[in-house]
Amino acid sequence: MWLGFELQKKYSLRGHWLWILGAFTIGVIGDQFSNYYYGVGGNFFLHASGGSAATLLYFYLTRTLKLQFNWRLNLALLFAFVSSLGVINEIAEYVAELAGFGKYSYDTHDSWRDLVANTTGMLVTWVAVSIVKAVNKKLQD
Repeated sequence: MWLGFELQKKYSLRGHWLWILGAFTIGVIGDQFSNYYYGVGGNFFLHASGGSAATLLYFYLTRTLKLQFNWRLNLALLFAFVSSLGVINEIAEYVAELAGFGKYSYDTHDSWRDLVANTTGMLVTWVAVSIVKAVNKKLQD
């Protein structure tokens, strides 16, 4: 893994695989939900689930590489990570439209709504994981 090489960290890709499973599961649920609720609402949920999945992927990477930050820096890095993936997705949608593979935009606000949805999914997942970690720590004490 490139990041582990750059940080000169030893890592095992299998150690925290449940985060990857969670990201995959949320992605599949988001995809199915967006197919059922076609339109702006389904598209918002699809991108929110993408933000959630990216958040779980971020937790996987930080756990695997044993990276620790205070909560403020952690949240800022998470936002940058999820936002970067969201922008890459929007560029891919734009290129696919230009190449004639279909229409990916509902209106002129689609990309902005998608980025807000990514951020919403990120924040909901970050809060949920933070609560679960706090409860788990309290139970262990």
